[in-house]
Amino acid sequence: MQPVIPVFTGHTQTVIGHIVPSLTVQRKYSEHILKLPDGDELYLLYSNQGGPVTVTLGHGLGGSSDADYIRRTADLAVSNKWNVILVNHRRASSKAIAKKSYHSGRGEDMSAVLEWSRSQFKGSRQIAVGFSMSGSILLNLLCGRSGTEQPDYGIVVNAPLNLKDAAFKLSSGFNKTYDIRFFYTLKKIIESDSEFKLPAYGRTVDVDEIYTSKANGFRDAFDYYETCSAYSYVDKIETPTFVLSAHDDPFIDVKYYLDAKWSKNVHLTLQKYGGHMGYFNKIKDPKYGRRWLDHYLGSVFGQIQEKI
Repeated sequence: MQPVIPVFTGHTQTVIGHIVPSLTVQRKYSEHILKLPDGDELYLLYSNQGGPVTVTLGHGLGGSSDADYIRRTADLAVSNKWNVILVNHRRASSKAIAKKSYHSGRGEDMSAVLEWSRSQFKGSRQIAVGFSMSGSILLNLLCGRSGTEQPDYGIVVNAPLNLKDAAFKLSSGFNKTYDIRFFYTLKKIIESDSEFKLPAYGRTVDVDEIYTSKANGFRDAFDYYETCSAYSYVDKIETPTFVLSAHDDPFIDVKYYLDAKWSKNVHLTLQKYGGHMGYFNKIKDPKYGRRWLDHYLGSVFGQIQEKI
């Protein structure tokens, strides 16, 4: 697999990768409201291709199943005639009711989706893909820290391994640009139908201190970060897992990827360039265009298909 040929900096990769639109297939999805054991709900979209594999996709912080990277990855899976499930985490969709919120430690929610998927697509092999925050959710499941139903394969893209470090990096330097976007996106969601109120101006750290921690049973933001960081547990992964991140991710320090004691079941790919889920390539690929991330995921899907 050829490496990413960079387009300027990690910030450029991050921004371009998210604002440049992609051509995705306009397809119809079936809807399902998944009731969780604690009474909260998840809003799922799914496409049954009658295939031997089902791919479950989880979005990042402030995102939803409408995210461009989710729809592109769904297209890659459907092109293999695989089934697809698009997950909207707790409170990420108005179509599902949830008193609590999604956060980086919610491995039990991904576990519940996989359990439902196994009953919906009987005999199908299960691939779980987690982008950014959902990557942390998936790692907490794969490490056996929360949730029980394991996928047959895991794919983790740009997950924060140390949540405290990532949260505070967001509020420094140019990263404040991303932090402001996250803050106001989350503020709008939180204040739409809860008693929690956030300040007029703030950081993602403030969201975690005022809301995420209190709504989900943590003492404070630091308790949440310490409890849900997967960094110290990745040696426990037993499921075959593909992990991708980049040296120039603006707010996820690659040192945690380099220093982590990864399980022998993990195939780790660290690109020199890519930013945070950007991977926008200077060289245009005939199949994937400038989307190197799609090239990577297509390659991983191909490797899995050879094994099943």
